[in-house]
Amino acid sequence: MLVSLPAGALADRHRKRPVTVGAALAGGAAFLVIPFADAVGRLSLGLLYGVALVGSVAEVFGSTARISLLPSLLPRSRLMEANSKLGGINSLADSAGSQLDAVVVTALGAAHAVCLDVISYLVCALLLGRIRTHEPDVARPGRRTTFRGEIAEGLRYVWSHPTIRPLVLAATAYVAVMAFLTTLWPVYLLRRLHYSSAALGTTLSVAALGGFCGALVVRPLVARYGPVRVMLVALALAPFTVAPLLLATPGRFSQMAVALGMFVQVGCAVAQGSTQRTVRQAACDPALQGRMLATSRWVVYGSQPVAALLAGAIGTWYGLWDGLALGAAALAVPFLVLRFSLPPDLLPDSLPDPLPDSLPGSPSGVPRATAVLDESLRSRTCPHDESDAS
Repeated sequence: MLVSLPAGALADRHRKRPVTVGAALAGGAAFLVIPFADAVGRLSLGLLYGVALVGSVAEVFGSTARISLLPSLLPRSRLMEANSKLGGINSLADSAGSQLDAVVVTALGAAHAVCLDVISYLVCALLLGRIRTHEPDVARPGRRTTFRGEIAEGLRYVWSHPTIRPLVLAATAYVAVMAFLTTLWPVYLLRRLHYSSAALGTTLSVAALGGFCGALVVRPLVARYGPVRVMLVALALAPFTVAPLLLATPGRFSQMAVALGMFVQVGCAVAQGSTQRTVRQAACDPALQGRMLATSRWVVYGSQPVAALLAGAIGTWYGLWDGLALGAAALAVPFLVLRFSLPPDLLPDSLPDPLPDSLPGSPSGVPRATAVLDESLRSRTCPHDESDAS
């Protein structure tokens, strides 16, 4: 909430790769404080709060620059492929982490286990530093602008953009409802359904594998049905994925059903998330990529604390099951927001784009963002396609 918008303005003012490397090093340095403080007997809750704050600020700056760097590394025709691969890798990492965390903490202790986080930050900085693709210099505006003015420009751009605004509104509704549900369902599984920690970790791993599968299928689905249909269907399925949780009883069969529902839920989330990110990147002015991303994240993820507090209150006053049922019904809202915020004269598989120019070779009247995605899914002319096919 505090640093997303400045992070976007910074990403558009300077080359993005040094920002990503510096943020990774800052995050690693912050977490390195924990094992050192533990070794000298000075570890405290206040220090952990400070580490969490510094690490989160570094992550906001780093991820904003990293995601907005992607369109400058690849032609727009490959953004769909890149975003789906990134979504799949993230899901695999989540699945592995859910399985390994208890083992590592048991073997090393919680404070020493954080050393693995520090190593991961250093590896991240090393890999980002090895990117050799030339990043174009940032074009300086003719007039002198302030940081506040650049942030305001990003806010106006997102709000006035006919493609990006509906996606941001739908994503905000989706993330808010998911934050509401995520606050309640672990407590419900542990307290009411008597899950063990191992069962909960397995459920999380299965859900993360659903994200990997969603990343695998999203590109052919978009090629066949179009980006808007894929997003709408994924959002329409979301309420039904909570049904196994609402119907579950203690026992192995219910655990399998809950895991399957979360598998589908996370798969749909990755599919629609990578699709809408690709459309936003393809439609956005390159000079505003950082601010567009930062503004979107500020709006979308700024809803999480409010939703989580509301979930805690409803779960306390009315019960966990009632809160989960309310959240499941609310998952219909993102679908309705996206469906009815789109201009009514659009084809179901297209999105508008305010840029007047069209892609070379695309028919007149075809929206640019849609033409970019179509080209992405048809193109086989890039020399790296064969090596990247997996």
